[in-house]
Amino acid sequence: MNIHTTLPAWCRFLFVSFLIFLVQLPLSAAAQVSGNFKYTDNGTTITITGYVNKPTDSLIIPSSIIGKPVTILGTYAFYSCSGLTSVTIPSSVTSIGESAFQRCSGLTSMTIPSSVTSIGIYAFQRCSGLTSVSIPSSVTSLEFGVFSLCSGLTSVTIPSSVISIGESAFDGCTGLTSMTIPSSVTSIGGYVFQNCKNLRSVTIPSSVASIGSGAFQYCSGLRSVTIPSSVTYIGGAAFQYCSGLTSVTISSGVNIIQSYAFRFCTSLTSVTIPSSVTYIGSYAFIGCTGLTSVTISSGVTNIGQAAFSGCSGLTSVTIPSSVSSIGDSPFANCSILTNLNVNAANPNYSSVTGVLFDKWITTVLQYPSGKIGGYTIPNSVASIGAGAFSGCTGLTSVTIPSSVNSIGRSAFISCKGLTSVTIPSSVTSIGDSAFRYCSGLKSVAFKGDAPASLDLSIFDSTASGFTVYYFNGATGFTSPTWQGYPSVNMGAVSPVKPWLLSKGLAYDADLQSIPNNDGVPLLMAYALNLDPTTNLSSNMPKPTLAGNQMSLPFYAGSEGVTYSVESSTDLKIWSTAEVTLGAPDANGIRTATLPANGTSAFMRLRISQ
Repeated sequence: MNIHTTLPAWCRFLFVSFLIFLVQLPLSAAAQVSGNFKYTDNGTTITITGYVNKPTDSLIIPSSIIGKPVTILGTYAFYSCSGLTSVTIPSSVTSIGESAFQRCSGLTSMTIPSSVTSIGIYAFQRCSGLTSVSIPSSVTSLEFGVFSLCSGLTSVTIPSSVISIGESAFDGCTGLTSMTIPSSVTSIGGYVFQNCKNLRSVTIPSSVASIGSGAFQYCSGLRSVTIPSSVTYIGGAAFQYCSGLTSVTISSGVNIIQSYAFRFCTSLTSVTIPSSVTYIGSYAFIGCTGLTSVTISSGVTNIGQAAFSGCSGLTSVTIPSSVSSIGDSPFANCSILTNLNVNAANPNYSSVTGVLFDKWITTVLQYPSGKIGGYTIPNSVASIGAGAFSGCTGLTSVTIPSSVNSIGRSAFISCKGLTSVTIPSSVTSIGDSAFRYCSGLKSVAFKGDAPASLDLSIFDSTASGFTVYYFNGATGFTSPTWQGYPSVNMGAVSPVKPWLLSKGLAYDADLQSIPNNDGVPLLMAYALNLDPTTNLSSNMPKPTLAGNQMSLPFYAGSEGVTYSVESSTDLKIWSTAEVTLGAPDANGIRTATLPANGTSAFMRLRISQ
């Protein structure tokens, strides 16, 4: 008879449960007690699994129970025995299990016999009273978190038998002041010495091939580090927040410096990236405010996003010809950086007046944050890269040419000196936070339609009264508000109106007015690209005489203006007949010349809109 098909469902459940109980009962019975020790017997050896009553003071672990050797201190065997002050482990023991003494916070003395060949993960974690440990030469690896958070630990002896130090092995051992890693060790795991804030010196042997992620992060007491040539890989955040680190020597041999490797090492003053390195990860040196010198050797092919962002002590950086990839905002917020120089042989990137571009000058990649004043973006540029002007607090104005079609995310974020920006009609995309935190920005004038791609955060945290301006016929705008910002329709299209806004004047100001009583009307100031908020009486174009030629240089690049130069001998009759007008130079300057034949001659500049 098949009992499973004849019994009701609830009976079958009880029957199966009873069978499970019958099967489990012998396993539970295998756990036995000798004195205060709980143990299991595999027939030949004993594993201590626990304690009947938590031990206090000193504890001597027996070498045998019921005539059989004690070889294993099992998982959680003495877990959280906080009253335990010392332990004697017999030489019969070969293995200390996972978390065997974890949270034994009162433990101050521990001798590990040379018979022990393995120590499990977290075996001594949070033994905060433990002051010194000597690892026997029978042990070949230190496992995950084995001594982590042993805050009282001041001395550790690691024998030459150990070849690997696992992740977080000494994480949070704040009492450690120095560490010598034996030459047998080939790898330092992730977070091994994380939060060892009083660790002042560490010796990394030439046997080590890799330093794991976060290995020394938050070791704020560390003063200097030499990374031997055997190391090929420095893991992410390996020395992050080592704020006391003043010197780091990266030997040739290292190939990869991962992301955040030296992030916020604020005392680091100089670093040389050897030619063996090909990859500098994103944010690798971000926030190294004390860094005044960086040498990037030829060999580096990749500089990650924001790799040196916030390095406020840098004034100049040279990018070698080997670099083929640069992430966004590589040198953003470097507040005194004025020059980014690219080796002329680099096939991918170029620099013009210290500004970083792609090779063909079609994308602005990084404008040095230390530059002060206004900037005119070259007419060849089609896009402004993400974070290209990030943190350029000294930037007072920017001229965006009609060649530009996209402005990347965070392109001008935190440019606090900007007061007005004009967006050409060619721009169809503006990335998120593009003008965020531009606390001085009072107006943005759009020459064309609202960009099809637009994030609502682009003008967050701008100046009080910030207003968006646009022209008649432009699509995508609304008034009196647009996208939550105050907006104004300026009426008929005119290039002068955005210029007036950029000077802090009303867009409909009378162009014949003379705001400074200096004799220069607003239209003339616009035509000559002069600042009408200052006295211009001494800044007007003046003719000069050299040899037999009179010359008159003047700015002739303002949109919508017609320029002409005339000559006269009597100030009554004026003509352009004898005047030769040169082509504009790269800065929009034209020079008019007139032969000087010994008679009186006069030159004048006329403009019309």
